[in-house]
Amino acid sequence: MSEGSTTRIPRPVADPLLPGLPAVGNAPVEPIPAVAKMPAPGPVAGHSLGIPVVMLLCVLVVVNVCIHIFAQRSQHYRLLAAIPRVPFRTPVLLLGNSLMEAGVDLDTFDSAWSGRRPGMPGMRAAFSLALGATSPVEHFLILSRALKRPIQPQFIVYGFFDDQLFSPVAGEWSDLEGNRALSYTFPAQAAELYAPGSWMKKGELMIIGSVPMLAERSMVWSRVELLRRRMEDMGMPPKTENRFGRVSDFSALEAGDEQAFNVRCETALAQAEFSRPVEKIVRLCQSQGARLVLVEMPMPKRHRELFYGAESWHRLQGRTGELAERQGLRYVRASDWVTQAAGFEDATHLSPEGAKLFSRLLADELRKISTQ
Repeated sequence: MSEGSTTRIPRPVADPLLPGLPAVGNAPVEPIPAVAKMPAPGPVAGHSLGIPVVMLLCVLVVVNVCIHIFAQRSQHYRLLAAIPRVPFRTPVLLLGNSLMEAGVDLDTFDSAWSGRRPGMPGMRAAFSLALGATSPVEHFLILSRALKRPIQPQFIVYGFFDDQLFSPVAGEWSDLEGNRALSYTFPAQAAELYAPGSWMKKGELMIIGSVPMLAERSMVWSRVELLRRRMEDMGMPPKTENRFGRVSDFSALEAGDEQAFNVRCETALAQAEFSRPVEKIVRLCQSQGARLVLVEMPMPKRHRELFYGAESWHRLQGRTGELAERQGLRYVRASDWVTQAAGFEDATHLSPEGAKLFSRLLADELRKISTQ
């Protein structure tokens, strides 16, 4: 019998000769539907999701591997890779952010330090550990990594500006990007500077640091931002740029106005010591027998007149000098060493010519200190 057909079952009909008894024989029949067959069981729902999930995981793995490979070209990875090449008897290590990175011309410094003409062969007098767009937390991490090797520097020169030695350093998700993502490379040390004793902060840095697409997320967004700017600038006059990027971006490094700067200075003056990462730098230098020199980096005339003429800044300079003397450090006020406008290429960074002048003066100053 075919599927979907019906079975005809005879219905009993009363016999006229024997009332009450059903008749037997060919009687009218009434169709009764046959029982439909059950459909064959299909695949389990979980099995159908398995393939897309595996494919997604494979894509994530490939993306993370690619980001990790490209991240090796970033500034902070290149600096970490260069640290093993620092000669053991390098007399001077330079530490700080882009102000120090741009501020010292190593050839000029070598010449002023050793008396050799620029470009002549010989051991470098200084090695730069400076890295742009970083905070004292990253400065400590870099110096700590460098001093794990048997380096014997005579001086560690730490360049700073404004209230950098006192200001607290934020270490939230939105802060740790770009070169500040260096904190993810040293999660335990960084966590102790952001939130001492917090296992949650340490775990957070470790987890994010283990996923390149999270730790190095700025690699992607920086390229998106560059593309956005190019599209925005289409048909517009070109904006001024230097070796660090768009000049207008560096105005954000300054305080918004004189009142905001005074508030920052008063906040710093309320502290009994330098910020936690700076104090760690101080103790690290002392443990290595190196002399730490705090250098107030050169600033353009506008910055000095607008901010460094304030009474609160002079009091902060005095506090910096007191703390430096108490801990056996040297404090060098070099903010007015470069006075020509041509010595700067934006609101804070020295130009190549300004860097040569500053490098000669810095080498001379360190030589004087070494004889005291």
